[in-house]
Amino acid sequence: MSTADALGGFVVDASALAVLGGEANIYATTWADRAAVRGVVLLVPAAALSEAWQQIRRHGPGAVDQMRDLLASPMILVDSLDDTTAAQAGELVEGRDVNPDVTAAQVATCARARDWPVLAAQPARLRIIDPGLTIETLPGMPER
Repeated sequence: MSTADALGGFVVDASALAVLGGEANIYATTWADRAAVRGVVLLVPAAALSEAWQQIRRHGPGAVDQMRDLLASPMILVDSLDDTTAAQAGELVEGRDVNPDVTAAQVATCARARDWPVLAAQPARLRIIDPGLTIETLPGMPER
């Protein structure tokens, strides 16, 4: 968690948010507790939030309650997806032959704008969209 200590926060992608908000993962829970104690801000792009909700709904009502509790934290900020942000996300892949990924592109755009690292459970899609991102894999998750 040393990177966040220096920079003030993390941008959370959909895969990490789904784990933090909906799974029983002791490593993720411990990470989130430590982040809250240290006052680490977790910025959640709106597209990642939507995707995480879709993933969590498959786990049942307990996961929904856990996600609501996480989102109620004062350390969670949601970044909207407006026309300007959407255009910036599109610019990330200009001139490259990659499949559109609105969620990963908004995560990358938010991270670039704040010069914050990304917290991901499955970072591969972020590396495709923006190979230069600083990405930390959520503890307890396999590197994919």
